[in-house]
Amino acid sequence: MVAKAPYFFYGNVMNLSHDSWVRISQFLYSIEPEFVHTRLFSALSRKEDCVRNLPTENRVHIVPKPQMTIQEVVPSSKKWWPSWDTRQHLSCINSETSVISHICDRLERTLSESQGYPSGDRQQDILFQCQMFNLVWVGRYKLAPIVPEQIERILGYPENHTRIAGFNLMERLLSLKLCFQIDTLAYCLSALKYLYPGGLTVLSIYSGIGGAEVALHRLGIPLKAVVSIESSEKNRRILKQWWSSSGQAGELVQLEDIPKLTSNKVEVLIQQFGGFDFIICQNPCTYSSKGNLAADIDSHASLDFMLFHEFVRVLQRVRSKMGRN
Repeated sequence: MVAKAPYFFYGNVMNLSHDSWVRISQFLYSIEPEFVHTRLFSALSRKEDCVRNLPTENRVHIVPKPQMTIQEVVPSSKKWWPSWDTRQHLSCINSETSVISHICDRLERTLSESQGYPSGDRQQDILFQCQMFNLVWVGRYKLAPIVPEQIERILGYPENHTRIAGFNLMERLLSLKLCFQIDTLAYCLSALKYLYPGGLTVLSIYSGIGGAEVALHRLGIPLKAVVSIESSEKNRRILKQWWSSSGQAGELVQLEDIPKLTSNKVEVLIQQFGGFDFIICQNPCTYSSKGNLAADIDSHASLDFMLFHEFVRVLQRVRSKMGRN
């Protein structure tokens, strides 16, 4: 019964404890989590974990295949990339901007003084800073942070996906840090292409910048209707902008607050769209900073179980209502 439609997918891009995943699994029909690594699909290296009742047979990659290394994404950096810098993937997405200029200036002085061949200890320090702050080589002895457009490419989003009026650099970087990697997500969802060749009706909970919608679109699955719940007004604008620019023919309904998605409202939406084929959720996390220069990178994520329980409530209501129908 659990393996039947409507299908669901709960995903999280932050490192959660084993105990958190045990608890998540208990609320989602005791399905074992799946742990997927983005470096198999992109130039980003992190785990994106999920619980889903989707089939795993006949999963496929989206095409064209993405660029798999930082130097492929930023080809101008190859000329300046030293042999002792062996990085190929971003290890995180940093949203800290206030200290970047100071750090780059300090590293440039270190590199100039050593004529590009710092000692082993200094090499390790430089590489640590590069990994923490997403720095790439832009000139002789010069480092600079990778820009949002390049991060969008690494994550599989259209270029300038997060560029909207009033969205500053730090906000763009933070929105990208917390979103799905599209090629990885699409692989996990690709069974839907064969289950619903005519298109999907989707309930998208905590939609963020529209990762689920972009992934389904890139798989070639028509989106007949999407009901999106997202509290951030700017994220809602990003999804609406993409919906229009990508030429979606289906209907997009955007709601602000999941507590307002009452049982009666769920039933109204089911009647309006004839039910939901797929329910997807990326649960937001809360953070506690360690209070140093790398606070944004060295932060700890913990699951916001209040928001998670709201998703479980809606999921159970939809499956119960559609099971009776």
